[in-house]
Amino acid sequence: MRVRLLPTGEDSVSVQVADVEGTPVASADAVVTRLAVPGQFSHPSSGEQDSLFRIDWTPLKPGDEVSPDRWTVLDEGAAGPDAESLPEFVVLPCGTGASEPASGASGGLTHAVRQATAGMLTFLQQWLSEERCTDSRLVVVTRGALGATPGDAVPDLAHAPVWGLVRSAQTENPGRFVLVDLEAGTDADAALAEVLPRVLGSGEPQVVVRAGRALAARLTRSTTARSSTDGALVPPVGTSWRLDLTTPGTLENLTLVPCTPEPLGPLDVRIAVRAAGLNFRDVLIALGMYPDPGAMGGEAAGVVTEVGSEVTGLEPGDRVMGIVPLSFGPDAVTDSRTVVRIPEGWTFEQAASVPVAFVTAYYGLVDLAGVRAGESVLVHAAAGGVGMAAVQLARHLGAEVFGTASPAKWDTLRAGGLDAGHIASSRTLDFEDTFRTATGGRGVDVVLNSLAGEFVDASLRLLPRGGRFVEMGKADIRDAEQVAAEHSGVAYRFYEMMEAGPQRTQEILREIVALFERGVLTQLPVTAWDVRRAAEAFRFVSQARHIGKNVLTMPPVWDPDGTVLITGGTGALGALVARHVVAEHGIRHLLLAGRRGVEAPGARELLAELEAAGADVSVVACDVADRDAVAELVAKVPSEHPLTAVVHTAGVLADGTIAALDAERVDTVMRPKVDAVLNLHEATRDLDLAGFVLFSSASGALGSPGQGNYAAANSFLDAFAHHRRVQGLPALSLAWGLWAEASGMTGEFKGDDVARISRSGLAPLTNAQGMALLDTSLTLDEALLVPVRLDPAGLRAQAGAGTVPSLLRGLVRTPGRRVATSKAGRSSGQEVSALLQRLVQLSHEDRTRALLDLVRSHAATTLGHAKPDAVEAERGFLDLGFDSLTAVELRNRLNTAVGLRLPATLIFDHPTPAALAHHLRTELVPDEGEATGDAPRFTSDSGAGDEGRSAEETTLAVDDMDIADLIRMAHGELGTTEQQQADASPQFEAPGHNGGPGRSEGQSS
Repeated sequence: MRVRLLPTGEDSVSVQVADVEGTPVASADAVVTRLAVPGQFSHPSSGEQDSLFRIDWTPLKPGDEVSPDRWTVLDEGAAGPDAESLPEFVVLPCGTGASEPASGASGGLTHAVRQATAGMLTFLQQWLSEERCTDSRLVVVTRGALGATPGDAVPDLAHAPVWGLVRSAQTENPGRFVLVDLEAGTDADAALAEVLPRVLGSGEPQVVVRAGRALAARLTRSTTARSSTDGALVPPVGTSWRLDLTTPGTLENLTLVPCTPEPLGPLDVRIAVRAAGLNFRDVLIALGMYPDPGAMGGEAAGVVTEVGSEVTGLEPGDRVMGIVPLSFGPDAVTDSRTVVRIPEGWTFEQAASVPVAFVTAYYGLVDLAGVRAGESVLVHAAAGGVGMAAVQLARHLGAEVFGTASPAKWDTLRAGGLDAGHIASSRTLDFEDTFRTATGGRGVDVVLNSLAGEFVDASLRLLPRGGRFVEMGKADIRDAEQVAAEHSGVAYRFYEMMEAGPQRTQEILREIVALFERGVLTQLPVTAWDVRRAAEAFRFVSQARHIGKNVLTMPPVWDPDGTVLITGGTGALGALVARHVVAEHGIRHLLLAGRRGVEAPGARELLAELEAAGADVSVVACDVADRDAVAELVAKVPSEHPLTAVVHTAGVLADGTIAALDAERVDTVMRPKVDAVLNLHEATRDLDLAGFVLFSSASGALGSPGQGNYAAANSFLDAFAHHRRVQGLPALSLAWGLWAEASGMTGEFKGDDVARISRSGLAPLTNAQGMALLDTSLTLDEALLVPVRLDPAGLRAQAGAGTVPSLLRGLVRTPGRRVATSKAGRSSGQEVSALLQRLVQLSHEDRTRALLDLVRSHAATTLGHAKPDAVEAERGFLDLGFDSLTAVELRNRLNTAVGLRLPATLIFDHPTPAALAHHLRTELVPDEGEATGDAPRFTSDSGAGDEGRSAEETTLAVDDMDIADLIRMAHGELGTTEQQQADASPQFEAPGHNGGPGRSEGQSS
């Protein structure tokens, strides 16, 4: 290759690439360089790439339905079926249990867990022992016992262990049991009548029902790339970072980029950001629609970590909130005069929702409009953050308040104290007549505006002489003199919050805090999003679906100067984690808790090793299943090194098949799992933890024969992680597979045990792989991850025998023709060229069909749908949920995908996906350019399967190989013979993964 570089700016060059004969290969108008920072070029290990999974819940495919005469539903709490002859399915609804621990580990939730687990164990044992049940399947139904979708609070934690117990029963007795979890609070009879025909007809052994949809569990690979497979961003490792854009225009271009920390000025403070407010301005910047240059992020709440030389009144450790530029990252610098201390009892999320909304409203109403008691104020968009703040402040000032919002949000305005006569729609101009009538023709004294166009004109007409129009938006800024000429006596004022200056901003913040503390103001509704889900949050705000404020939370960093508590700390896995966090995370203060303390085997040697590495280590004898002992343990952590993270590795085994288990074996395993995690939760829930990591087991997620009690206990940990996260508390449950190194939990495994597990498609993890997976997991926004190694040969063998567990079906496939598609919004010129070449070879109908698929795919992504099926071809874009902002984003995406310059009015000119696809076809390949002859055709029907294809069609051509296949071929690892064999038999879907349920945890010490 020949490469020519030409400077185009101080930090950019143009690039032209040609082959040895001078034929152009690639070019770029500008490649911009950026200062590299440490950690930017770190690469994940193979263990990270191949062995980290999550459980996805995907809609059931349409299939046969089971008629009601083939099942019977037992009463809740029934001891067993009474009839001698049973139908094909017997449905057992479980009651609902406690979700929060009561006082004492012996009561409340721990008691409810024991009761639910023991009851189900007894029922299963009876079911398996009775011959009349042999030909029937037991369908166990819970309600809210599983964390399956984002936001699942798992209100029925008491029945969470039932899932692990029954999963093990399924592995021991294939085809005998089905698990179903309904949404909490649903009418079980009605819900079952609706979903059971589909659920039982699907043959799926595990199903959840959410929002009326039946979903089946599939294990899918997580990722360590910049964006995970479900769209979550992954922060750079070992460096500071912040949310930024590769290119403005589409929300998929949001990414977390490395950055160098901002320098600290004499009046500045550095803040460890915990939450940052997300405002409409940020969305406009992301979409390239903000009229002025600007950076995303303008307000935050966090902890002061450093102060400038002239700062007074603030010191490191103070919890503060305020106006903070570039706040979408873990570290930010701001003027100390624009922040104040967070009031007692406020969360960081609440604090981050206040500054911009309330300072903007206060400055506009008080400083600029000078609102006085008895005056009337119209607040547009009164259900948004600034709007809701303005309504409260105007009422406090003694004004009569009118508000507009979309009709769906009127309940929010009513809750804010406005009656029907003071509410109108923000979508029509009817508010002018409505409010003029309500005021007896007088109109209003002040308008706080964020609308545009005719809405501005209508609002100005409502103002009498002496009226004040205060403009917050930038979409339609008017000339003040022209407004005065057209509306006699009306004062027009456009403003931005930052014009108040640092000193006045701090004064306003202090006054606002005082009003909150006096009970005059109340918190706005807050929706919190992890910054790793920024694209979802931005899209949510762009579609104006929110009420109140949205905030982005930052994944907390484990402070090296804080204390990390590791339970089971002298056991095999606890000691492994201790060594790792000291060596790789720089942790210098460890608290290792185990039942035997320093008397545990190897404890003194571990202590000496860690101290030699520079760590301050305390090894404490503590039974973490004892509530009082845990409370005392946490209370003794020194304030100068506060508790920053908890890693719960403790666990014991008491294996036995379902038929052999008893209450004692269940309790033995439950205590260091269920009781301990509840005690740790209770003792630390009010602390500012950066991590709460639970070492669970894949036995709970996948089921494991002979470990029903262990699977039950770990299922509780998995559900409890979801439960904590919904409360805004950190939590991550890691359902580890089998470990290669022997420990108290795995030492009894023999070679034939490992071989048996490998034949099931599972393989052991090394310590190095496990710790790499731990590090990767800590960067991901998940409540539950499954670090396991999968054995491809074992999975292929299972596929050939038709015995692949349902959870693993997404990882095994029958090979067929694969067509690589580029990531939405990232097409290059070569990919556009490839699209055109493909279209030229298609018939008229197939061209339109291919472009319709393209339009539907991009439209679905823009609207946040998981699949293009949600976008109907003949339904109007406006009916599908598009508005002006999403229309622009779709236009931007299609511009990139097809290489055209399409107008912003695209979806209004061509109002359905079908019409737009037709338009694109006429632009890209007019009728006279259609190809003739027998060129191959590719249709959009990817779900048709491989039936009926010829051997030639199913051969994997070089042009159809993905990157992994090309690399393998380059290394001589993929040949014709191998591919022919592969085409003839089921294939493992490529990760080379790893893992395994079973005895997978370090012993409690």
